[in-house]
Amino acid sequence: MSSYVISCCSTADLTEEHFSKREISYICFHYKLNDTEYADDLGKSMPFDQFYAAMAAGASTKTSQVNADEFEAYFETFLQDGKDILHVCLSSGISGVLNSAMIAKADLEERYPERKILIVDSLGASSGYGLLMDRLADLRDEGKPLEEVYGFAMKNRLKVHHWFFSTDLTFYVRGGRISKASGAIGGLLGICPLLNMDNEGRLKTPRAASPTPANATFPSPPATTMRGPLRILSRNAFPI
Repeated sequence: MSSYVISCCSTADLTEEHFSKREISYICFHYKLNDTEYADDLGKSMPFDQFYAAMAAGASTKTSQVNADEFEAYFETFLQDGKDILHVCLSSGISGVLNSAMIAKADLEERYPERKILIVDSLGASSGYGLLMDRLADLRDEGKPLEEVYGFAMKNRLKVHHWFFSTDLTFYVRGGRISKASGAIGGLLGICPLLNMDNEGRLKTPRAASPTPANATFPSPPATTMRGPLRILSRNAFPI
């Protein structure tokens, strides 16, 4: 059994079964749906199909990050079991959750000076973030020590490429990521933004894309927006 815990935020978007199988611990973000707050507990509080149906019907949504007190309580359960911690946060470019984790780390290190709490800013989100967690679990299972797995995460986090688009601009407008005018024009023309993440882990919109059949071939993204050496998103994406 490993002497340390690998942990992340629920925003790595892996299934509960996958988290359990890979022995990756996670802490839940929160969201509001029509002013009712839920834990982002991987569909347990509200099944995903119900959540997206509510969004499609016009429900208001808002997310909130994990606070320092929640992190402290979460981390302490592992420290009390004599475990060190490697926690990888959702990108600081889109959330302040890293600050919450660092505050909890500082407080707990005073009470558990014999334990190690290492925090990584993933600079990523969603499935790309989950891919990084999967690779860190591989290294742990290979017997790599905590510091080596932490070093790998810091060295290789920018080798994950996040490219995605949405066919509905409604929530980009609500979240302030695009203007109402741009959203209206894009909706009329059937245009949606193709986004990626830059080296600071922020969402960028390098180009626009028209709705495309699922089996279409996408053009290569512009070289100026690529981050790090190109890696195919697979279990072999991070050669040691």
